[in-house]
Amino acid sequence: IAPPSMKTPQPICMVRDSREVRPLKSEERERVTGFLLCGEGYGDMICMIPTVEKTARQLGRSLDVWTKRPEVFANIPSLHPRMSDDSALESYLAEGRLLIVCPVRFDQSPKWNQAHLAVRPAEGIVQLDDADKAVRLYTTAKDREMAALLLEPLGASPKVVIHPNRNRPVRTWPSERWRELALGLLERGVGVVVVGRDVPNLAGTEENVPKGVFDLGIGHERFLDLTGRTSLHELCEVIAASDVAVTFDSGVLHVANCTETPVVALFSDNDPDFFTRIRDGKPGAGTVAVHRPCPTQFCQTWHGAWSECIQEGDRRMCCLPAVEQVLDAAVTFLRDTPQS
Repeated sequence: IAPPSMKTPQPICMVRDSREVRPLKSEERERVTGFLLCGEGYGDMICMIPTVEKTARQLGRSLDVWTKRPEVFANIPSLHPRMSDDSALESYLAEGRLLIVCPVRFDQSPKWNQAHLAVRPAEGIVQLDDADKAVRLYTTAKDREMAALLLEPLGASPKVVIHPNRNRPVRTWPSERWRELALGLLERGVGVVVVGRDVPNLAGTEENVPKGVFDLGIGHERFLDLTGRTSLHELCEVIAASDVAVTFDSGVLHVANCTETPVVALFSDNDPDFFTRIRDGKPGAGTVAVHRPCPTQFCQTWHGAWSECIQEGDRRMCCLPAVEQVLDAAVTFLRDTPQS
């Protein structure tokens, strides 16, 4: 289900009833039973947690959350995640229920990146205070135990989590750079933990191309490959138990933002302040955003455009960061982090 696009002078709360998507009327508050979340990306869903959770608190009741990624909302007492399904949704709404539709984009100009991704879904629905903007996944003791078990082969050595993800060209750091980064960390006595998994495309949309993880072909006693071996919440605890996380702008970045582990975040076409961790109301907490602004064209959205690189050949983004930038940022975090 695509989010509606409306030209309106200010954000308003939109709801889905049995017939249409429309503005919520003031007298209908008690009919709201949950949310219908548009989109498929894990990162987008994670960033909606504050909006959904605070709405449940303000309404004073538990809410159903219809989404393509229900696991994101697991373990939150006030929420009941449900897999979005058109037939099930039709019968659900036929009983007179209303679902808040989220997000709804009101301003399609480049100004869209001036509000942080965790804040934007709340517009027109609920006011987020600074304390609300620190996005968290609700992990369990079992998740922590599994993460500790998975990391056991690396012992007490410093650990850097990397996510060598395959995505569309504008969001992919080449596999040879990931390999060089991993080898550079291993040479420095650091354990390297590879995370991620293949993520199927649910709806054939351009924004959600099939994603995966590069095979770096490294055999080393301190190279631990956990691709496809963690649940979403176990991944969160693996990152939380590590010393640094290195990831391109992806769902794993948003998982890392749910921890206090320092993050080296790689960017090409997006504004780093828009996607990085919020603490005390400010973005970028415990994060180094690494990018290389393009000298020949406006690649990045914060320059006012969204486009692939005009270079010939494999058309990789010319603004992709260098290995040295990323390695230096990770090593700096390791040096500044007290080791237990």
